[in-house]
Amino acid sequence: MAQRAASRPRPLRPGARAWLVTLLLLVATASVTGGGYFVYLRRLPELSHRSAPGDLRRAPRNPHSAALAAENARPGTRDWLVSLDIASPDEIQAYASAPSVAPGGTLTFYVSVQHASLPVAVSIYRLGWYGGTGGRLMTSFQRPLHAQGYYDGATRQLVGCATCTLDPSTHLLAANWAPAFTLPIPKNWVSGIYEAKLQDGYGARTYVLFDVTGRADSAYLVVTPDATVQAYNSWGGYSLYHGPDGQVADRARKVSLDRPLGHEGYDAALFFEIATVRWLEHMRYDVTYTSDIDLHEHPAQLLNHASYLSIGHDEYWSRQMRDAVISARDHGVGLGFFGANAVHWQIRLEPDARGIRDRTIVCYRQADEDPLYGIDDAHVTVEWRDPLLNQPENAVMGVMFVGLLENDVNFPWTYQPSAPSPFVAHTGLVAGKKYGCDVVGQEWDGVVDNGRTPPGLVVLGATPAVGATGQTSVGNTTYYYAHSGALVFASGSLYWAFALDNLRLLNDPRCSSAAQVAPIPELQTLTANLMDGLAGWRNPLPSP
Repeated sequence: MAQRAASRPRPLRPGARAWLVTLLLLVATASVTGGGYFVYLRRLPELSHRSAPGDLRRAPRNPHSAALAAENARPGTRDWLVSLDIASPDEIQAYASAPSVAPGGTLTFYVSVQHASLPVAVSIYRLGWYGGTGGRLMTSFQRPLHAQGYYDGATRQLVGCATCTLDPSTHLLAANWAPAFTLPIPKNWVSGIYEAKLQDGYGARTYVLFDVTGRADSAYLVVTPDATVQAYNSWGGYSLYHGPDGQVADRARKVSLDRPLGHEGYDAALFFEIATVRWLEHMRYDVTYTSDIDLHEHPAQLLNHASYLSIGHDEYWSRQMRDAVISARDHGVGLGFFGANAVHWQIRLEPDARGIRDRTIVCYRQADEDPLYGIDDAHVTVEWRDPLLNQPENAVMGVMFVGLLENDVNFPWTYQPSAPSPFVAHTGLVAGKKYGCDVVGQEWDGVVDNGRTPPGLVVLGATPAVGATGQTSVGNTTYYYAHSGALVFASGSLYWAFALDNLRLLNDPRCSSAAQVAPIPELQTLTANLMDGLAGWRNPLPSP
């Protein structure tokens, strides 16, 4: 069991002096920007690193970043905000050569327009806090572009796409467009989620998201769920869920990153992530960002950080991703799951037709359809909880997927602790009380008695929720400590971030007033306490 280190006078170390400088900057910035976040700073004198027999964690990381505070103090804009009625229209569609790129690198964009007579305006935004505006314009330019075909979402037909290819057996569809332009990434661009907004001369707009990676030793590494985005992406008529006829039997068994995102895919890309990103950056956490595809390719990178953060809808994982996260946990890296339904399906990644690695996502979803079945069962693409793999989600997160809704009606979160928790300090949470209006939804996780729940799991929230089939299940918010000493937190809800920030790109019709979508101070403070624990900064357990 972790114990509080003995308290004794000692001189300030260089790291402590740096922390005091950061604290002064945060206090000064908070006094200017306000926004209800200043309350967290009063907890800072209590922070200390826990030590325990067998604890593998390195020295605690300062969870806050003066550099990120300075970045978010720059002038912002709301021009990045998406327009749901015209996202991915017929007139202009686009995709990028990679989901993430390093500063100093380049990213190629593939764009098709129906009206080539006027140039396309390209605006690149970094998403964050920026005084509540949510984005900063990084650069803008115009490019003459031409038609390469498009997908008509209304008729579910490809139109004029001579380069599009479709594999009749797996329904793998790729656009294979010619490059439209290349974006050089300046070396001074701060790591983050970036948005390329493309608008043709007639006002039609579309958007492409990508990550700019950053320092290899930030306290927190945020991993964006790009594989899941592509699983739901139905551009060209095929996703891992259905074909052009809307039927499951006609679904794709492989999907390509070499195609634009349809409206459905774009929803998953941003709507479940943006509130978390705004809150993390408003709080000036020392975060850098990367794609889950990059994690698949470079699994050891997690060991350089104090904590891994899964945000949004993070449902589709390769074995390399899962093994990397488990290895990080077992080496003392904290795991924070800020969405729900994570680690649900196993996938494989394959190259595209040009031989570029990891541009194709493979998920047969039924064992007997997968060519590896009976040959290499460890990589068969079924649910991780399937008896063939027998590696359910709760073995990693502590909880697993138990329910969903499809009508945008969500639930308040109920504080129902299974045991006293030091993470509740200064939150004001009251047992049995309901908080918020839409904190639990659209999908939620719960504790399941399958013999794989990690020992010592602590339940913070227990919310009865009625799913799409009319059955009631309980959504749980939990945490546990791995043998290494690493904290593993699971929010248990796809909409946990709605407790942290008031931006809604998806709305519950019953939760639309300003009061109903306002951040919840009790859950903001709880999450901040857990963030400290994930970085090893806060001593979470009382002295014996």
